[in-house]
Amino acid sequence: MSTSQTALPAENPADSLRDAFSQSHNAVQWLARMERSFRSGNSGADVALQWNEERKAFVTDEFFDGLRMELKLPELTLQFLEDGKPVKHALHMEGRSPAQVEAWVLVELLHRGVDRDRFSKDLPYEIPHAMVGDGVEYSPEFREVELKRVLEWFSAAAELMKKLAKQPDNKGDSPSELVLRSRDFSLEVSVPLLGQTNATDNDRSIRVGFFPLRRGVVDPHYLVARSEPSKAAPDVFEIIKISGMTPTEIAGPEIAKKLTEIVARMQKVAAL
Repeated sequence: MSTSQTALPAENPADSLRDAFSQSHNAVQWLARMERSFRSGNSGADVALQWNEERKAFVTDEFFDGLRMELKLPELTLQFLEDGKPVKHALHMEGRSPAQVEAWVLVELLHRGVDRDRFSKDLPYEIPHAMVGDGVEYSPEFREVELKRVLEWFSAAAELMKKLAKQPDNKGDSPSELVLRSRDFSLEVSVPLLGQTNATDNDRSIRVGFFPLRRGVVDPHYLVARSEPSKAAPDVFEIIKISGMTPTEIAGPEIAKKLTEIVARMQKVAAL
């Protein structure tokens, strides 16, 4: 008697990785909602979050009396931080629907004396493959391997971008912080132009970004752009494609050399 079972068709690795990025991107939106709901400074067309290298987590700014929220990979865990320290009652998103995550957020806000009526799920943008309601669930255990790869990519890119911001030519006392853009799930750091001490939002500057996605498709690349406040002077940018590279390679000496050369070239042109 045969004991064989009908085998399920093998999943395309590109599809499994895209799903891991999609779940991560959707999970990050809960941080963006906290920022939008409780911090007036994040009322634009995008939401700026932070990358915490020590905790390997995406984190909000402080939004109420020392309170922040973080998202950790690969387990997709949401947790509140009080004065930088994690508190009890973390939410492991395995098997949770977006509606259940929202219910957890509201209960935790209530317990911490935050006006939960101010919390809103509304965002000023749409993301590909948005997860809503009760009909879909997060599944980090099923995507553990792929989510670990997502974390490795962000960690490697973050380390390289921090080094770029600390180049000897940059005379600022402290380098720019890494920013996570919630709309396109990208990391970004600003590098001052020659003669600048710091890069600020209002200055001309060079931005280095790591983009793992393009229109919802896994297509990792770095983008280096020189921003110009004048509408008469368009932004200038260059792209370095890193598809198919390992986390070690995307932050390795070859890519670092290319990024450094592009930054230096843009700095020189801007100084003319």
